[in-house]
Amino acid sequence: MTMHDTTAPDTPVPQQLTDELRQTFAGMSDVLIPRSGPLPSAREVGVHEEAIDRLLALRPDLKERFLRGLAACHGQDPEQAARRLNETDPTALAAIGLFASAAYYIDPKVRELIGYPGQTARTYDPDETPGYMVNGQLQRVIDRGPIYRPTPR
Repeated sequence: MTMHDTTAPDTPVPQQLTDELRQTFAGMSDVLIPRSGPLPSAREVGVHEEAIDRLLALRPDLKERFLRGLAACHGQDPEQAARRLNETDPTALAAIGLFASAAYYIDPKVRELIGYPGQTARTYDPDETPGYMVNGQLQRVIDRGPIYRPTPR
């Protein structure tokens, strides 16, 4: 068994997110994003439901790590499993954490609670001088003068 293979040697990494692994993800997500004041926990907003399906379709490159981590944690106490996975397979835990936080922050209720309206259109005038050119932000760089490292031949 390698450092990143936390499942038993005879236990294959699942290819799909089953109902059982969804529940494992819900528990792990609650460890990573618990209820805090007015903000609901990850499970309360349903990160393990439709949102995770959408995100897995958007990031198929992380699916194997995500499922590998869930398989390694299935049937265990979520907090202890997260700690163990952090030690034995941090890339799998990172995938679980990324999916949990992404599913959490795309939830409309969470976005409303944190005051994030989502992406909004911003107008841009290509003929207008950018603020950083006139507000003094670049003066330190101008005063320093040019510096560079020559590229190798």
